[in-house]
Amino acid sequence: MLRNTILCVGLNHTTAPVPVREQAASFVCLAHDTQEQLAHILTPPLFSEHLILTTCNRTEIYCIADDAARAADTLRRQLARELSVEGDAYRLLYEYTNRRAVEHLFTVATGLDSLVVGEFEILGQLRRAYQNAAAQNTVGPLLHKLFQAAAHTGKRARSETDIGRGAQSVAYAAVELGRRCLGSLAGRNALIIGAGEMGQRAARDLHQDGACRITVVSRTYEHAAQLAHAVNGNAVTFQELANALAQADLVIGATRAPHIVLATKTIANAMQRRAERPLCLIDIAIPRNIEPSAAAVPNVTLKNIDDLQQVVQDTRAARAAAIAQVREIIAAEADAFYKWLLTRRAAPVLDELYTRAETIRQAELDKALRRLNHLALTERERNVLNALTTGLVNKIFAAPTANLKAQLQNGDGQMYLDTLRELFDLQTETKEQLYDFDA
Repeated sequence: MLRNTILCVGLNHTTAPVPVREQAASFVCLAHDTQEQLAHILTPPLFSEHLILTTCNRTEIYCIADDAARAADTLRRQLARELSVEGDAYRLLYEYTNRRAVEHLFTVATGLDSLVVGEFEILGQLRRAYQNAAAQNTVGPLLHKLFQAAAHTGKRARSETDIGRGAQSVAYAAVELGRRCLGSLAGRNALIIGAGEMGQRAARDLHQDGACRITVVSRTYEHAAQLAHAVNGNAVTFQELANALAQADLVIGATRAPHIVLATKTIANAMQRRAERPLCLIDIAIPRNIEPSAAAVPNVTLKNIDDLQQVVQDTRAARAAAIAQVREIIAAEADAFYKWLLTRRAAPVLDELYTRAETIRQAELDKALRRLNHLALTERERNVLNALTTGLVNKIFAAPTANLKAQLQNGDGQMYLDTLRELFDLQTETKEQLYDFDA
């Protein structure tokens, strides 16, 4: 049995369609009873640490498990039941352990695993996922170090390569898709539904384009007004959505609402006031903001986040050289994390060894002091003897400790750990692979 296995189970835009991803996002983020149920299974002894990462394009659970096979099966079953995809669970859900899990997370952090290659939102999403888990006390030393290393890897990718050059985001891709859908944005009316992070990015990208008029609508009018002011646009209340829709050529749905905010009936009514003028709807929210059946309304074109593939393929081709450079960074950072983790394997054995040595040192020192009791040693003389014996132990173990850690980093440490345990009759188990990164 492998102990302390790093495990990732999840789904993303490459394995699951929008309806499944929005179910996953809803149940992780919004369903309180389901969240509690999930938290219940993500506890010792099955998991010692866990963290849930959810974005518009992925839902992933990272954990540290003593029994990786049972842990993965439990997570798969739980997710499959919640998403009503039990028959398709093994097709939709992926599973990575140890080194593959580390490399996958680093790939996510650099934006290589994103729908839009090099997107810059992902580092913020990783940070929020970590902060949420830390607030719930579900992150321990391994996931702390792992996500710290992931953030460092993502920052290196952006500072050392061109992977993030230019405006790379889902919102940017949505604006480009709208341009392709309408032929041009010049003189068009764009309606942004939602003034959150995604809506802000879409509005700013439209503003930078400078070709269209921008209207922002939000449940909170003050938020819509602030964003509209920043992009020289107009803000309307949610009660005015139908009128704004009748005037719009391009609509981008970007709220974080867990339900539909723009119904087919509302869209159909607006189209009756437009004299057959076409309307392009782009829904980049997960869960979706726009009712899918709106695609059947005459003169309406409805795109969702998966339709951005038309745009992102161009992005990937333009960043081919940067992608290769980022993969080199991922490999180097995974190696660095691997070495840290392997060195950590020595800690339990070395702790027991030093504890054993200290116990022997103290017992022998006490025996010697009793034999020298007739000399009436001063406190200073006793301290000198104590420092002498402590120094001897530390110097004797200094080189073996350094050599053991070096062998662990070179990949040959397991044999040395086993030998050390047998030579000194230590009880700490080392024969089982605590961190089997070849898995």
